[in-house]
Parts: sequence; C-alpha cells; structure tokens
Amino acid sequence: MTRIVHLADQSRWEAQEGDRSIGYLSYELDGGVLDLQHTVVDPAARGQGLGGRLVEEALQYARAEDLLVRPTCPFVPDYLERHPEHADLVEGSTGAEVMTVAIRDQSIRLGQLLKLAGLVPDGAMARMVIENGEVMVDGEVSMRRGTQVRPGQVVSYAGEQVSPVHEG
Repeated sequence: MTRIVHLADQSRWEAQEGDRSIGYLSYELDGGVLDLQHTVVDPAARGQGLGGRLVEEALQYARAEDLLVRPTCPFVPDYLERHPEHADLVEGSTGAEVMTVAIRDQSIRLGQLLKLAGLVPDGAMARMVIENGEVMVDGEVSMRRGTQVRPGQVVSYAGEQVSPVHEG
C-alpha cells in the first residue's frame, strides 16, 4: 500500500511503498506562500494517480496552515484545473468564486480571456484595461494583452475572477 508522507525537513511530500520512495512533490515555503515546485513519480508507478495524491496532500496542508499556493510545477495547474474547489488557494486569488472559460489550447491570450469571459465587450476595451494596469494574473498586474494565461492561473478584473480550463 502506498502512503503519502510529509517530510518537512526535506521540503517535500513523498509517496512511499514500504520503505521505498516512488515519488515526491518538492516545495519551498516563501512567507505565507507554498511554492509547489517539482512533481516526480517513478516510471514504474505512473498511471496510479500518485502525482494527484501528492498535490492533494500539499493543498490540504496549505488550507490547514492558511497558506497560499504558487503552482510552479507544470503538473499542479493541470491538477487545479480538474479540482476548481482549490482555486481559492492559488496566490493572487481573492477567495471569491472563480469563473471558468473553456479553451482548446494549452493557453489563451489575456485579452481574449477577458472577452470570452464577458468581462469586457471587445478587444479595444480589453487593451485599455490591461494597459491601464487594471488586470492581475495570479495577483500581479499584467500590462500586456498578449500575456499567455494557462489553466490554473487566475485573472482578476473589476472584482471578478476567471481561469481558463481545457475543453473535454
């Protein structure tokens, strides 16, 4: 039976089978932010949901310790996309409900996301609010409408929050 263990002294959660490590999720604690940096699963143990179990443990820990999460590891935004109940933990989120917009590609341009979400009526308005510094991506002002936004990232504008999710 595989168990997930938090090894705080090593800054990681580890998947263990018996006394053998078969995967881990490393992190760095930066003030009140848990930066989830790297998920690794032994090739022989892949396809069993271990990566997801590691991320879930980290998210539960962040919630219990009142921490925000920075999804640096590319696996984490994909997990968050499938588990939007954790969107409030993402750094830059205000805790408000996050609207989702389905996309086909791996990312979407910021201006396009604002239009698809119905937060602005057209590209001209998207350009204006972005260039005026009114739009934030994961808690940081973004002033380029071409900024690529990926699933798991949260865009804030005019008191609303939106995050892209993959169709399917």
